[in-house]
Amino acid sequence: MRALEVIAVSFYLVVGSTAVPQPLCDSLGTSTWTVQNSNGSIRVGATVPGGIYTDLRTANVLTEDIFYRFNDINYRWVAKDNWTYSTFFDVDPKMLKKDKVYLEFEGLDTVARILLNSQLLGETKNMFILYRFEVKNLLKTSNNSLEVQFTSAIWAAKQLSTETPYPVPPACVPQEYHGECHANYIRKMQASFAWDWGPAFPSVGIWKNVLLRAYNVAHARHVGIETRPDVTDWKVSVTLYLDVATNVTGMLSSTLVLKKYNITTQMTVSISPQQNNATLVFSVPKDTVQMWWPNGYGSQPLYQLVVGFQSDREITQTSVRIGFRTVKLVQVDAVPNQPKKGLTFFFRVNGLAIFAKGSNYIPAHILPELGAEPDLLRRILTGARDANMNMLRVWGGGIYESDLFYQICDELGILIWQDMMFACSMYPATDEFLATVATEVTQQIQRLQHHPSVAIWAGNNENEAALAGNWYGTQANFSIFKADYIKLYVDTIQPIIQKLDKTRSYVTSSPSNGQESEKEGYIAHNPYDGRYGDLHWYEYTLNLWKSAIVPKTRFASEYGIMSLPSLESFSNITLPEDLSLSSELMMSRQHHLGGYMQMIFEIQYNLYLPVNVDLDTFIYLSQINQAMSIKTETESYRRERSSVDSAGEGLTMGALYWQLNDVWQAPSWSSLELSGKWKMLHYFAVDFFAPVLVSPSINVIKQLRVHVISDLQLHSSLNLLLQISVYNWQSLTPVSTQFYPFTLKGAGVVDLGSWNSESYLRSVAGCQAGGHPEKNCFFYFSILSSNASTTLGPNNFLFPVALRSINSPPKANIQVVDVKALKNGQELIVTLGSDAIAPFVWLDAVGIAGHFSHNGFLLVTNSTQLTFSAEKPINVQAFRSSLKIRSLLFPPNANRRK
Repeated sequence: MRALEVIAVSFYLVVGSTAVPQPLCDSLGTSTWTVQNSNGSIRVGATVPGGIYTDLRTANVLTEDIFYRFNDINYRWVAKDNWTYSTFFDVDPKMLKKDKVYLEFEGLDTVARILLNSQLLGETKNMFILYRFEVKNLLKTSNNSLEVQFTSAIWAAKQLSTETPYPVPPACVPQEYHGECHANYIRKMQASFAWDWGPAFPSVGIWKNVLLRAYNVAHARHVGIETRPDVTDWKVSVTLYLDVATNVTGMLSSTLVLKKYNITTQMTVSISPQQNNATLVFSVPKDTVQMWWPNGYGSQPLYQLVVGFQSDREITQTSVRIGFRTVKLVQVDAVPNQPKKGLTFFFRVNGLAIFAKGSNYIPAHILPELGAEPDLLRRILTGARDANMNMLRVWGGGIYESDLFYQICDELGILIWQDMMFACSMYPATDEFLATVATEVTQQIQRLQHHPSVAIWAGNNENEAALAGNWYGTQANFSIFKADYIKLYVDTIQPIIQKLDKTRSYVTSSPSNGQESEKEGYIAHNPYDGRYGDLHWYEYTLNLWKSAIVPKTRFASEYGIMSLPSLESFSNITLPEDLSLSSELMMSRQHHLGGYMQMIFEIQYNLYLPVNVDLDTFIYLSQINQAMSIKTETESYRRERSSVDSAGEGLTMGALYWQLNDVWQAPSWSSLELSGKWKMLHYFAVDFFAPVLVSPSINVIKQLRVHVISDLQLHSSLNLLLQISVYNWQSLTPVSTQFYPFTLKGAGVVDLGSWNSESYLRSVAGCQAGGHPEKNCFFYFSILSSNASTTLGPNNFLFPVALRSINSPPKANIQVVDVKALKNGQELIVTLGSDAIAPFVWLDAVGIAGHFSHNGFLLVTNSTQLTFSAEKPINVQAFRSSLKIRSLLFPPNANRRK
């Protein structure tokens, strides 16, 4: 029995209708496919869904991993050829008895001609569109031939670039990317032509399923949902989007499946090919459902909603899971009655102001057909949840993610900032281009709108800033490109979203000044104005461990610093001679102009970098620098949530660092490696995104200030203690401990006071050696219960001086004292011992997939315990043998503790 029929049976039971015919559907992905190149010299078996690189690799035409050494360049010939996918298939005679039979392509990448039984059905030019063709008159019961003739995306983009009235910049990606040109002319994943964090693999292929669908009346395609709370009820508006074959009147029905009872609503509606949707409204008593909340604010209950249309000839239906919640982007005067102080920019979910904590999501794989793999998606998204994230921004240079991606986000409570797929370019505004975009946006909003995780739609990534800032030499023809910008994001995309989704906000760009950008004609004079909207901020020349340089903003939607992935990540894609920072391979993998020099520059602000540093040590130092830099910046943003300065800046309510995941083994801004391995940054994110956090900072005049940041919604105040300990680098026993009582009332920031850091340390007897207390000692902070019996939130620390300049640094001897296995060997308890303070203790379970409960930590006790969660059971001895432990390398020092 087909899955569709299973759902239909449940519908009959709920609604009580008599059985009537249903649409029929067969997947052609199960057929035997082949693919061949333009001259027929290569012909191999193919997989649908799939892509040309995966097919050639499976057939061993590509004999090495696509990421091995220089294969991103060596295998470019694949993308420069044309490829034809073909199959033969039979058709169930029952299908041919239906009035209409359609051939549906859920995703073709990208420019293709489709032939069925040697007849041209049509052409495709958009990777993000579902294409459907009426084919009943062309079908036979057996031996139907189907061909999908793909044109090289590289050559198609080049050809498209010659068909516009004027060049639309930028023509090519920077030379360092080793990429291809004219990505902005083709509706394809923009990053597939290369980015500064990823390779160019401009694939072709049938990247989603191919279906043969037959019906007499209609097929239920998507469901749109609006949930609005009333005094006692939720008002639910349900819109069913249908593919309609003929004019007909019938019954629109919906059934909300609850534990205690089901709510069923019906109404008579008329549909037609021109009027292909229908809406009904019903009420749900509030006491029968629970609200859906972002991660950290509550649970994520989801309810099945079955929606269908029935006429006397046919019944069609679909099922989605929905959540009951409201979401609103709030842009009001930041300071009442002072409009010059700007507007707020934050999300209110279920009436509660939410501080958005998270990251930016790029495609899970550079080959789009591999990016929807369930285990891969769940590993990445669960990693985000486990790091206390509640929002991810789906970046506009990738793809609209798979249904499964959003379903997992619904389950985990991860809000989605959803960009449309436009990034870092101007785009054509021809009638043909705008028409395909209109179809693209319509389909994607209809597909995604019902997900409670989706919080906002955004038109593009950085294109307002690019136009305002003349990134691509557009100033000479500014009026032309501004007009094109408005045609695309304002005149085409905005009305579609506003029509299809009345529950969420749309901003034309990110970053943007939001409503202020709209007032200024959608291209703000300064899209980075800290009093409005969201901000992208990168800095590669200043010391990012100093919070004083962090800008103030309403919402930080991008910020980051590079690091290298683990040496283990390179093990299967390199030769030994590749494993040095100056090797040809490592230089080829660095796509960011001056990237290594910037990393060296940033590391040397705070850490000792040996002259002839080995790659493994450089990786470790780069990850320390990345983790500390993003920690510093994120905590700065979180501290600003409750304050506004005289210029109107502050009131920050979002921190989404760049970037969450990787697409290959290379320097990048990610916190998760391609394999899923956590970098040090991801471990740090667990703490700096914690619901309650003590956050210290030192300003330019050496004033130490301590804040406690809280996301908690409390029914009553908590009486707590701030513990400030001072450690001398030479001792595991603090040389000073002070307690400061305070009251935590709920969400917000508590300023616990300020001290002159030099004076504070000078007053501590154990810090006086050599007359430089700041080089001898550091601060350590904890939040304790009022009786000091328990700790609330993670501990924190602050180094008064750069670690490369401390006096007599310790040399810790760290040992594995014990390893115990729990949960059938998938969770291991590791006990460490140390004879000295050890900063940035890093444990690496080489060759074992999983992550530690904490890592990269500052060890200030002679014993500590942590857990390792493995992806599959592991032998304790094998795990223990795999462990490598290191802590910070200090410069040679005659006064070093022996």
